[in-house]
Amino acid sequence: MAESEIVARDLNSPYSLAFDADDILFVSESGAGRVSRVTDGRISLFAQTGSRPRGIAFDDSDDLFVAEGGRHHLVLISPDEAVEVYANTCKGRRFASPEDLCFAPTGDVLFSDAGHGEQEGDGCVYRADLDGEVTEIVSGLSSPGGMILSEDAGMLYVSERGHHRIISLKIDDEGNLENQQLFVDLKDGGSAESLLFDAQGQLYASIPGQGVLLIDPEGNTMSSLDLPGTAVTGIAFGGLEFDELFVCEADTVVRISVDVPGQRPFAGPRSV
Repeated sequence: MAESEIVARDLNSPYSLAFDADDILFVSESGAGRVSRVTDGRISLFAQTGSRPRGIAFDDSDDLFVAEGGRHHLVLISPDEAVEVYANTCKGRRFASPEDLCFAPTGDVLFSDAGHGEQEGDGCVYRADLDGEVTEIVSGLSSPGGMILSEDAGMLYVSERGHHRIISLKIDDEGNLENQQLFVDLKDGGSAESLLFDAQGQLYASIPGQGVLLIDPEGNTMSSLDLPGTAVTGIAFGGLEFDELFVCEADTVVRISVDVPGQRPFAGPRSV
């Protein structure tokens, strides 16, 4: 792997990263209540979300979805930068603290909700369909955060930060989660904030205080990336060959070349 390179600096608590259809990098600045655009190292405002934006992801219509933890809802930002609340309740119950999200091949948005604290054990994972209808698909988690689908979309991996572990859940034919299993028991009390798979099924996990760890398909930690520091949060693959890893580290975003390309995220058939 090559040495890391800073691509953006002086960000306010950067948390999550995503690329649009033109391969422009976007970052949620959780400390500033905004999503910013990064172009040739220059940072510009894309949209204000109001409080504490966390996970972000683009669909194939170039709409940006944001898990807005401070405002307790899921936000949609259209390409013309209009901001709207996509969902904020499930069966009349308000979301507590949306954290991270990803798309299923069906176009549904899966997102984690950390609940009201690690000790409460009331975290969960929701599914929002194309009409914004929300269903709770797993409950009883302790502060769930980062999440990622396997390449065949048959398994969902979730960081359960309150128990310092990553779990796997099988997705049934109805899109519900079942057969929860321990995938990785993190050492030294670490908690993963963001998860990604590469094309060989290796899991990248950003763990504040430890860095970005590589975990093999059997759940064994193999190595860590050489980064300027360990204050890591969001990670995303990018580059023409999808072989560059972008990492939120402290108040910067850094880029590092990797040997194995990343798994491309689902965007979902949302275009009309």
